[in-house]
Amino acid sequence: MGQRQPKSSFMKKISAFFLFAIIIISCNKQSGVPAGQGPNSLFPLNKGNTWYYQDSVFADSNLIVAYADTMRVGDSLRTDGYGNTYTALVNPYGWFGGSYLMVDHYNSTVYEMDPPDYSPYTFFQTVGVDGPIGRGSDYSNPGCPISSIQYGFANLVSVSGYSCYKNAEVVTDCNNVIREEVISYLSPGVGMVRIEDYLSDSAQGNKLYKDYSQTLTNKVLH
Repeated sequence: MGQRQPKSSFMKKISAFFLFAIIIISCNKQSGVPAGQGPNSLFPLNKGNTWYYQDSVFADSNLIVAYADTMRVGDSLRTDGYGNTYTALVNPYGWFGGSYLMVDHYNSTVYEMDPPDYSPYTFFQTVGVDGPIGRGSDYSNPGCPISSIQYGFANLVSVSGYSCYKNAEVVTDCNNVIREEVISYLSPGVGMVRIEDYLSDSAQGNKLYKDYSQTLTNKVLH
């Protein structure tokens, strides 16, 4: 069974460029039980928590291979420049390989740091009304920068039997062509239930095709 990269090249490249107000989290001092460890946490990060997934890899939305995947809360911690502590996730064959997460004090936002630079950005956020959460740009190719918009959706949706909030991240090139779309579903008290990655195919008029998904099948939470 081949190992899949935890995130696509577009998403890993653009993550560090998101223009979210990270400084806000330095003002939200957590008191009592940290939001990431409460029973209704948007993404429970208690030590020992383990999630079981089915990961699926596609070509032009046709299933190529599916395999069982496990993710658990690791022992490693990291601190950002504002003194916020992030917890490691161990998920070598899935989306969160090498990632560190933190849930904010209001239990409304999940922040993430990825290797190699571990620059914090917003992975997921709940909203009161549908709309953009934040925008970012990647100017590593000045002749054709890449931009990204992340959207939040207010209404809960049912995914694999869980009531979930939904976010969508849309990556667009300088020609206003959508290159990638990532849709994630989180359920309070459960964490990530499903994530879907869609990539465009230039040979098919830049139509978006499902490239990868990771779907929760079971969990052990403390």
